[in-house]
Amino acid sequence: MEEILKKIKGITNNSKKVEKDFLFVAIKGTSVDGHNFIEEAIKKGASFIFLHEKKLKEKLEKKYPHINFYLFENTRKAQAEISKLFYEKPDEKLKIIGVTGTNGKTTTTNLIYQYLNFLGKNTGIIGTIEYRYKDHIYASGRTTPDSIEWFYLLKDMKKKGAEYIVSEISSHAVDQHRIYGTNFTGGIFTNLSQDHLDYHKTMENYYQAKKAFFDYIAKTNPDAVAVVNTDNSYGKRLFKEIKNKLKTISFGKETVDYQISDIDISIKGTTFKIKHKNQIYTIKTKLLGEFNVYNLTASIALLHSLGFDLDFLVEKAQDLKPIKGRFETIYSENFLVVNDYAHTPDALENILKSLKKIKHNRLIVVFGAGGDRDKTKRPLMGKVAEKYADIVFLTSDNPRSENPEEIIKDIKSGMKKEPVVEIDREKAIEKAITQAKKGDIILIAGKGHETYQEIKGKKYPFDDTQIAKKYLNLL
Repeated sequence: MEEILKKIKGITNNSKKVEKDFLFVAIKGTSVDGHNFIEEAIKKGASFIFLHEKKLKEKLEKKYPHINFYLFENTRKAQAEISKLFYEKPDEKLKIIGVTGTNGKTTTTNLIYQYLNFLGKNTGIIGTIEYRYKDHIYASGRTTPDSIEWFYLLKDMKKKGAEYIVSEISSHAVDQHRIYGTNFTGGIFTNLSQDHLDYHKTMENYYQAKKAFFDYIAKTNPDAVAVVNTDNSYGKRLFKEIKNKLKTISFGKETVDYQISDIDISIKGTTFKIKHKNQIYTIKTKLLGEFNVYNLTASIALLHSLGFDLDFLVEKAQDLKPIKGRFETIYSENFLVVNDYAHTPDALENILKSLKKIKHNRLIVVFGAGGDRDKTKRPLMGKVAEKYADIVFLTSDNPRSENPEEIIKDIKSGMKKEPVVEIDREKAIEKAITQAKKGDIILIAGKGHETYQEIKGKKYPFDDTQIAKKYLNLL
């Protein structure tokens, strides 16, 4: 690795981004194989190649004797290792907090980010909504970037003055070694429920990907802290399996390190209590929903375990701002509209249950399911929506290459009653708002912060909050 580092000018796994004296890493992805682009990379100036196909290496060495080829069993891991070195081990000069789980990653990372700013700590954030350090916003794509971009971001944020980084850690990122070798200060497990089975195939594989994140933490920093939601069955299991590897803290309603009780949710906010070491703390927050009680408790438990004052964290909870597209409330004169990213059966059930606890007339839900993703969750979402909502509107939600009618058919297969079907998402939102009566609550679920609708490979501008405001005459 040292020999390579002295000679390369950059690293990429995208042949289109290759420049003179770059290292090109051939990654075999789910839809594209980087080995097919090695020769293109060489023509564009790559002088070092990482690959894992032995016969191809032998063939290319004969054809390009001046190029340096390196064979690896896992090029994703090799990419992470060289990226960490190329960007001068930035993770070892930062305090990095990772949040993983099916639901709650975005909100929890944002709450920790806000808290660290209250505490005067220079903090960067990497996640679904944005990659940001102070006023500098980086181009973002995936929830967790690949290892080249990951270590670049860590280095650049450190260079700009960051002390802390808080990041969402997706199961794909762990499985694909995007954060491999990173030194973490702490990690949070929010929950685990059905999602991404198009990729992981089974819930056991999905769980093992989440657990592997904590194995990373234990290997790189045995002094790190893991905070686990033990009200979740997978969380209970995780707690038992990692507690001897690193300092593990539990939170939830049961007898745990940070015990939640007395939750009271109104349209104005949420109040609840946390018991820690026989002392009870009352938390007041603008955040709505029981799931946000868990997100906030996870944030407080993690920061307190890292040495920050618990009284300060409790007091500042009321200053935390809601996150765009996460239980985002839009008030009209007669009824409430809520925009939320809920796109799994569990997330949809959690927010509908929370909305049920707020005094209301009828509960109306508008949602769909993404195309080219886990199909098995669709009927489960239909079943959940029908169970809690008085009126269900089924519509499009990023159908991608699939036929929206077929997606809706899949959702309906889990329902006993006939929902209102309106494929056009804007029209579905308009109809829900037009039909709403005084005291109703409308939930628009599935897209949250997203500002586009993806149809047949093209992204069209679309923002659920803005569409709702349009028909509420608030623009």
